[in-house]
Amino acid sequence: MSTTNKGNKALKVKREPGENGTTLTDDELVTMSVRELNQHLRGLTKDEILQLKQRRRTLKNRGYAASCRVKRVTQKEELEKQKSQLQQEVDKLASENASMRAELDHLRSKYEALQSFARTVARSPGVGLGVGGQRGGGGVGSVIGPLIPGKVAATSVITIVKSKTDARS
Repeated sequence: MSTTNKGNKALKVKREPGENGTTLTDDELVTMSVRELNQHLRGLTKDEILQLKQRRRTLKNRGYAASCRVKRVTQKEELEKQKSQLQQEVDKLASENASMRAELDHLRSKYEALQSFARTVARSPGVGLGVGGQRGGGGVGSVIGPLIPGKVAATSVITIVKSKTDARS
């Protein structure tokens, strides 16, 4: 004969005198092997056996659900941590991108200033002078060729600047 005591969550199994009478707690019921459980079930009625097995299954499922909840919470925390790290990396890359864009804009403005300077120097009367101040052959103007507005090569800018300083000395 068995009784269920829900107050302390233990299923008490009472046996007739002379039998191996024991009381199984929930913890014992869950942790014992099937072989041990079957030994405890000997001599019980079918209803008592079904009740004990159902109780064991319910307790095991409860344990599985608890471990699943813990795993899910742990996984969520890991994903949030990973998300935070990735957000920091995105912010860092956005900052680097903005810095590089600013540097690019600065270099572009310097380039445009050099182009403007090159056009100004190219249009000035002293560019076509040769050695000794003579116009024509062998001067910088003959090396550069015709100027196309807006299309000044970087090397010609450097050449123009150098030849301008050389002409002064």
